[in-house]
Amino acid sequence: MEFKLNKSLLLLVLNLLIAASGLAQRTISAGPGQMNRGGQTANNTGETSDAGEFIAPDVRTWRLKDDFTFSDTVAVDTLSNGYQVYNPIFKKSIAQVWLGNMNTAHQSMIFDEQQRHYGYMFYNSFLAYLPQPQTLNFYNTKTPYVNLSYHFGGPKRFSEEAVSALFTQNINRKTNVGIQYQLRSSVGLYQGQKAENQNFKFWSSYNGQRYNMQMAFIYASINNQENGGINLNVDNTDWTQLDPKEVPMHFAKNTSHKINNIQLFYNHSLSIGNISVRETDSTTTKLPVSTVFHTLQYDQANRRYNIDELESFYITDTPFYPNIYRDSLQTRDSATYRNLRNTFQIKFNEEANSLLRFGLRAYLVNDVMMYKFPGQTSWREDENGNDVPHYQTRDTTLVTSAIGGQIFKNLGKNFWWNAGVKLYFQGYRAGDSEITGQLNSSFRIARDTAGFFANGGIYLRQPELFENQYYSNHLQWSEDFKQVKNVRVQAGFRIPSRRFELSGGANLVTQHIYWQEDGTPNQTNTVLQVLNARLKKHFIWGRVHCVNDVIAQYTSDETYIPVPLLALYNSTYYQNTLFKVLHFQIGFDVRYNTEYYAPKYMPANAMFVNQLNEKVGNYPFVDAFLNLQLKRARIYVKFDHVNQGYPQAPYYTTYQYPGNPRSLKFGVSWNFYD
Repeated sequence: MEFKLNKSLLLLVLNLLIAASGLAQRTISAGPGQMNRGGQTANNTGETSDAGEFIAPDVRTWRLKDDFTFSDTVAVDTLSNGYQVYNPIFKKSIAQVWLGNMNTAHQSMIFDEQQRHYGYMFYNSFLAYLPQPQTLNFYNTKTPYVNLSYHFGGPKRFSEEAVSALFTQNINRKTNVGIQYQLRSSVGLYQGQKAENQNFKFWSSYNGQRYNMQMAFIYASINNQENGGINLNVDNTDWTQLDPKEVPMHFAKNTSHKINNIQLFYNHSLSIGNISVRETDSTTTKLPVSTVFHTLQYDQANRRYNIDELESFYITDTPFYPNIYRDSLQTRDSATYRNLRNTFQIKFNEEANSLLRFGLRAYLVNDVMMYKFPGQTSWREDENGNDVPHYQTRDTTLVTSAIGGQIFKNLGKNFWWNAGVKLYFQGYRAGDSEITGQLNSSFRIARDTAGFFANGGIYLRQPELFENQYYSNHLQWSEDFKQVKNVRVQAGFRIPSRRFELSGGANLVTQHIYWQEDGTPNQTNTVLQVLNARLKKHFIWGRVHCVNDVIAQYTSDETYIPVPLLALYNSTYYQNTLFKVLHFQIGFDVRYNTEYYAPKYMPANAMFVNQLNEKVGNYPFVDAFLNLQLKRARIYVKFDHVNQGYPQAPYYTTYQYPGNPRSLKFGVSWNFYD
């Protein structure tokens, strides 16, 4: 029933896109309001003299950075390079631990790239599938822009499919609206592995001379089965010799994990004052002295973990969950989260500071986080004198206020930097702080342009609510962890024209909170170090391309922070053009990491936990692909995991979770500009 509903919704969205596109072709005209690098409206004009005159395609895209105060241009995704990397988790990081099937839980193997959502830990393993306001693209178009894409992987009975439909258009020169619907579904080749996620996004932006606005509504849902990985306690059979559907799993059915998420985002700004800036000897431009911002964010989520017929999983001496705290017949864990955030900012623009040539920003943030979750089970005596469990539900509200400031230089041709501080002065996180800095440079070396870059910070944070306490049917804890302290620094050197980048960094963590194998958190008092060095290099020999990304990491104690010593991604392909219009790439991708104690996934709290039972890695995943690009259409055909079982098995993607066997996949993406 749910899948039929998804298809109906998709058809409705497609019909709306087609109808709106036809209307937009007749009504839109080009004009001022196109975005420059800073996201502000330009003064150029481009009106058409006739409503029926052809308008050249022009799609400009940007994202909001620096707490939504700076609009940074991003490229519209129209190139075939890397199009074969269809899995969204590998767009976030080249090396991931995951459950082997698309749309399932994931965590980067690279410590610096492990994402954390403060406030609701159940997001952490699914952030690649949950759109956030800071990752939204906003558009400005002269003509309507539509993108339709489709992905399929077989065999049909165990297929994975992904559908995306995007439409955006300008209502007038200053106002843009857009919608996007995405559905990803993967049955998987192993038992109890089906996973599905979908999201719907609506956004709008207004770019005026003094007033600017960006708003968005986001709905996302995740609906996955959880099989708990391979059950190695069944017998000593070599699972790599079995048909995938015969491999014994801890939960073959009746276990599900769901997250429903709704977000509202509204960011607007008003420019104040004027200053005349001389561009040439004969021309001057009036620019605002300062800008005030207000950002409203509302985030609501509910996470449910269900197991039906629970008693059937406890017929062995080694059940997956040793403890049952609430209900021996079924598991119905639920935790609801709501967050209302208001941010007020004032920004003094760089152009207004003619002496020192940098800008200033100050802000005030108020967070209200509301939780509803099971409380600790207590026992009461009934009328017959028997002890019976009493199930409690807790409602908790945490309020936090913070102030902060930043100095920055975003303009110029050779040097850009910023430095900021954020102090939490009231409420749950009182005493926390963040001190951050970043710089980029560009300079000439012989005939090339090179640049140094660096970033880092000092972070003090209170444990979030569910790190300190959580009660469910199989896991429960009540702790009073101390403030976590983290010092991070990263620096590097790049030569874009040589397609070369070398970087390195360090993390020092004190009072680190880690997850034990039984699914509960703990904290260490030792100082932990994680060092890294990274090399990116794109070689070109004639029409042969070799893209490399290699990272080495050192951890001072893999008991608490396990990472592989080496992880790499290589994409080697031959590129050419047929008949002067058909561009193609044919080659292979390789992902590899050295052996290490890869984390174990704990379905009961959706966290990756540490284990010291078995090392995972030293196995390359190789994919062969063909990319085609014909005008506005991009197509890929991919033979996934072509080296299945070679040079050795098992081919785990994390502890006790095997990667899917080899399969044939293809996808197509089509852009429409009129």
